Amino acid sequence: MALNSHRRARDSCRAGEGVFRQLYILCDLEGASQISPANKTAMHYGSALWQQEGRGFITSDLKAVCEAANEFGIDEIIINDDHDSGHKKPNVLVQELPRNVRMVKRPHMPGTPRKMVRGELCGIIIVGQHAMYGGGGFAPHTIQSPPIEAVTINGIKVGEIGLELALFMDAKLLAIVGDEAAAKEARVLCPHVVTIPVKSLERNWFPQAKENYPVIKEKVLQALRQREHAEGLHLDPPYRFWLKVTENFIFDSEKRFFLRWLAKPYFFGRYQGRMEGREAFWQAKTIVGGLSALQATRLFVKKRAQA
Repeated sequence: MALNSHRRARDSCRAGEGVFRQLYILCDLEGASQISPANKTAMHYGSALWQQEGRGFITSDLKAVCEAANEFGIDEIIINDDHDSGHKKPNVLVQELPRNVRMVKRPHMPGTPRKMVRGELCGIIIVGQHAMYGGGGFAPHTIQSPPIEAVTINGIKVGEIGLELALFMDAKLLAIVGDEAAAKEARVLCPHVVTIPVKSLERNWFPQAKENYPVIKEKVLQALRQREHAEGLHLDPPYRFWLKVTENFIFDSEKRFFLRWLAKPYFFGRYQGRMEGREAFWQAKTIVGGLSALQATRLFVKKRAQA
């Protein structure tokens, strides 16, 4: 019965009839319009430029996406403000967004965003995104780089784009708004995603947010209208993770930190983890479990002793 209901929700979502339609947006700040090397502190949480400019730039990009979504007929827009998450004050000017927006609470906890979805999503849109560490573009990193150099799941190299798609396994990635390098990264994982670059470090192209606004709206509408062609990321369990840190860091299984007594059996026991120099390996039956173990793994990273 539940399976039939799930299928009806999916089919209705595709048809645009008879279902409560939700759109999920992952929001970051490094890939927002108009943030460039010239005003890079606008992406630093709590800075003067973050308050004066950065929050307004990402809000502009989000408003363009929301306007398109509401014009299309989305009932509820879920926004995960994931930039430097966990702070009380959001990066987004929430009061300027439409009334049908719901913000994710405690976004730093793996699995929380997925719990806000009722039935099946009409799709995912990623806004303000940057490329993974080593991927080029403006401010590339993977969660935090350094120390994180690379992450793979079942042999597939992923940055923050791929990690989010893994959490929302098989959900359609409709569009990505952000740095040109991030758009290229998303296309490797989901070839039919609608890419909406708003800047490019390589081309020294940093248009104003107001210039990008109509382009974002038009292309998001296009993505929603052709959503039947979009795809998500599919991985089969068990989920095998590998994490490598940059050369100035190593893993130390005996490192002392708060809650070490809990993290150590959690990682090494439950997730069959192991650490070898700059690399860590573990596997999980669920993707949420694997992502939770990723957070635990980071606690064992320390700076390499200077020679």
